[in-house]
Amino acid sequence: MAKQEFDQAIDELKFYFRRYRRLIVVIAIGVVVLVGLDTTFYKVEADEQGVVLRFGRLARLTEPGLHTKLPWPIETVQQVPVAKVQKLEFGFVTAQPGRRTMYERPTATSKDVARMLTGDLNLAHVEWIVRYKINDAAKYLFAIGGARSQRVAVEDTIRDASETVMRRLVGDVSVDTVLTTGRDQIATDGKRELQEFLNNFDCGVTVVAVKLQTVSPPDLVKDAFDAVNRARQNKERVVNNSLGERNRRIPEARGKRDRAIAEAEGYMDRVVKAGTGRANAFLSKLEEYKKAPEVTRLRLYLEAMEDVLSKVDDIIIIDQSVRGVLPLLDLDRTGALVKGAKGGGR
Repeated sequence: MAKQEFDQAIDELKFYFRRYRRLIVVIAIGVVVLVGLDTTFYKVEADEQGVVLRFGRLARLTEPGLHTKLPWPIETVQQVPVAKVQKLEFGFVTAQPGRRTMYERPTATSKDVARMLTGDLNLAHVEWIVRYKINDAAKYLFAIGGARSQRVAVEDTIRDASETVMRRLVGDVSVDTVLTTGRDQIATDGKRELQEFLNNFDCGVTVVAVKLQTVSPPDLVKDAFDAVNRARQNKERVVNNSLGERNRRIPEARGKRDRAIAEAEGYMDRVVKAGTGRANAFLSKLEEYKKAPEVTRLRLYLEAMEDVLSKVDDIIIIDQSVRGVLPLLDLDRTGALVKGAKGGGR
């Protein structure tokens, strides 16, 4: 019974095929044409480069824009983002970038990647980022792993090379250097050595930057490291304050010293000039005195009397005929002056 139903179904299919043969052929041709058209035209984005493969081998490279190729499966195209800066994270995973970046919870794998041994046999937790660009699309596709798994193969290569380089650099310095002053130098050396490492593979990748994201001691010894860092910061603060006080006081003392020296030099110059002037005046008078002693003596006498008498309040002039000066004095005023002088003496 089942065989008869099967034969009957086959006969019906043959009947319908003979009846609608032309329609089926047209539909098949239409499908082939549509598939050919759909796989003939392709678009390369602005930040990409198209790599056309003919039966799996490199045929040509195409720039951004609309292009045509032979239909699938003769030619296929792969678009490689050559202008995009790509990023790989080590020791952490970003869950949601933005103003407040969200990170996924650390896993055992990420902790193992970030845990490193320093040169002084201490442990450090180092997280870093590698940014890179593709500079040769063909090498990127075929140098490592083949075209089908190119992205995974290149990323794995960069990851392995980056871990190798960073562990060697961190292992050559002390933990204090890694945590404080050596971060920038490690990042710079890491970028250079990672680029040299990838150049040996000739995989068409340029390392744009290596950045140390977080460098901290492991959780087990974090409190001790924090205490050391606080002590170091207090030391630096005290040293900086001392240096600031020194820088303030030294210029002030130098200014006082220079002012005192300038005042002393000015006083010395003034005294020397005054003494020189008096000596020159005396020598001039001596020369005049030698020329006319009487005249010079009289002039000096008159100048002296002028200086003395200008300081006296009452002046009494008498001639030789007066026998005494008592009648000429104001006795009341003179007595009051004498009495006041005696009282002041007591």
